[in-house]
Parts: sequence; structure tokens; C-alpha cells
Amino acid sequence: MSNTTVAWFNFLFPQVDDSFILWAWYAFLVTVCFCGNLILLAYAWQKTSSSANTCYEQAMRILAVPFVINCAYRSLFPSLYLQRYVFWDTPLNGILVDRGFACVGELCWVYQASLALRRVDRDVTGGRAWIRLSAWLAVVIYVIAEGCSYYNVATTNELWCAIEVCVDALSYLVMFPASVYLLVKCPGAVCASSAKKFLAVMAVVLTFLYPMYNFFIDAPLYMRRYAADQAAGKHYFTFFRGLEDAATRKVFTHSYSDWKEDMSWMVLYFWFGVLWGILLMFAPRFKPSAEIEMKKPVVGYYVAAPTEVKN
Repeated sequence: MSNTTVAWFNFLFPQVDDSFILWAWYAFLVTVCFCGNLILLAYAWQKTSSSANTCYEQAMRILAVPFVINCAYRSLFPSLYLQRYVFWDTPLNGILVDRGFACVGELCWVYQASLALRRVDRDVTGGRAWIRLSAWLAVVIYVIAEGCSYYNVATTNELWCAIEVCVDALSYLVMFPASVYLLVKCPGAVCASSAKKFLAVMAVVLTFLYPMYNFFIDAPLYMRRYAADQAAGKHYFTFFRGLEDAATRKVFTHSYSDWKEDMSWMVLYFWFGVLWGILLMFAPRFKPSAEIEMKKPVVGYYVAAPTEVKN
């Protein structure tokens, strides 16, 4: 949790014990982010099974699965990579195990959004090269972010944590212009088509608010930790020595103070991020209505829809 969130919680519930907050948070992760998300995944999978007739629709369903599994698993077995904190003292809660789930899940998550953007662009504009480029660039940037993540996990250098979340943010930010452009170009009201709904969420939440959260909340948190480490003269691991340490060392803790600063981003990541991935299983498309199709211009004129001739 951020310091502001903690302060408000303490103001509203002054008698609540720290351990109660920790276990309430973990109960939320288990019930909502683990059980709830898996139930939603099963529901969405069943609902989309009969309509997934194209490669695009099938891909959108499959791409959601790794990210949901990643978030469900890490909700059950939370960890903080650089501190080597784990919630349970078991190999299942290993640092590199969690990081492996995250790497696969996150790459599928960003590719799913990228694929949807390219599909909607083709439906709305016929396919603009700059939009396709921005969608592919988002995936490439996220691959770089995963490299930064493995580097900070190995070295335990919080500066690279800050770099990672900024690169994450940039991955979605590069899709912001395309999302706004297509939102304006896509005909109809916001709720008129799945494409329009997708673009509204992409333009406002995923490609703007998410990067702003990373830039102005997440990154400063890691920079404060980096400054504290520097002041304390912390020694950083080399990459391969750090990977060995991450594979073999765990710090089991149920102390609220160890988890409190990271509670909020875990809830946002494991809950809202998953909901977006599950919604994308319904494969947003823009399908012009029959009326629009009949009114396409021909040599400067509109062809009227045929009317019934009464005898």
C-alpha cells in the first residue's frame, strides 16, 4: 500500500491490528484474485467457445490463459523479488518460479492487447502502417522490460526496478496515440460495438492511467528504496551470482511492515489486470451494420437500402 493509503486506513480504522490488515489483504488475494479469477476464466472460456471461429478469436482466448494463471499463482504465493520475501516457506513460492510465471504471463498480456489493436485498426481503417508499428513496438518494448526485470531480480538493484516499470509504462504509452485515433475514427457510441468499448478502455486506462501510475507512483517507490540502499552502502550481486541467490534463497515473512508498500500494486495487477485480459477473450471487433454497408458512397452518391414494393 502507498503511504497515503495506509494513513487513510489507519485514520478510518485506528484500532485495527497490522496483522489483521495483512491477512485481510491475503484473504482478498486468495478469494478474489485466485478463486474469483479462475472462475471468471472458466466462464469466459465457455462463453467464447462457440463463437471463436477465426484464428484471431482463438488466439485472444488462448493468450488470456497464461496471464490469468500467472496472477492466480502469485496471489496464492506472493513474493517480493529483490528482498527475497515469500509468503510461504515452500519451493512453490520460489523467487524464480514466480518470475517465470510473470514473464510468460505478461508477454502474453501485452501481445493480446497489441493483437486486438491491430485487428480493430484493420476493421476501422483498413490497416494503418503507423498503428501496426506502434502495436508491434509495444511488444518489443515489453520484451526489453522483462530483461530489465530479470536483471533487477538477479542484482537486487532497485534502480533497475524503477527502470523496468518505466519501460513497462512506455510499452503501453506507445499505443496511446493509436488508441485515441481509432476511438475517434470508430463510428457509433461508446457502447455501440466491442471495438469502441475496447478503444475507450485502451485510450483512458491501459495506455494512459497505467503508464502514469508506473511513472509517478511505482517508479518513485523503487527510487526511494534505491536511495536508501545507496546510503546504506548495499552490495549488489553480479547477474549470474544473483540468479543463483534468487534460486536458492527465500526470506519467509508474515510481517505487515515487509509487505505494506507493495500491497496496492499487487491488488491492481492481480485483479484489474486479469479482468482486462479476460474481457479481451471476447475478441473486440468492429462490424459495420447492414445499414452502413448499404449506404457506402458510389460515384459521389449514396445507395439507398432497398425498400419493399407493395402490389
